[in-house]
Amino acid sequence: MNHEEAARKLGVAPASLSPAPPDPRFAQTWARMQQAPPCSAYGQPSRTSGVIHDRDHGPRWLDRCRECFLATPPTLRVPPARFLEEPRAFAAEARLPLHTYTDEGGWEGE
Repeated sequence: MNHEEAARKLGVAPASLSPAPPDPRFAQTWARMQQAPPCSAYGQPSRTSGVIHDRDHGPRWLDRCRECFLATPPTLRVPPARFLEEPRAFAAEARLPLHTYTDEGGWEGE
């Protein structure tokens, strides 16, 4: 799920979040994560930060603790099988055995 969906699922109101840059660089997000701001939902130290884009309040930081992140995992942009194509090619080129497990097909490469 994306950051906006995560905020909705966690019941976080965009108005309660800190303003953020519209498209933060990795260094900006990393710097925020190093500060361990409180989780936007529960106030515990956060482990990850991202930006939501709310039409009424603009870009806002969404900080999530470990439990909130696990409850709202990000969606892969490609299916797991396609995501694994490149590591499989590297392993084949190096003649290394590679065993992968996906929910789609179970263990592959055995």
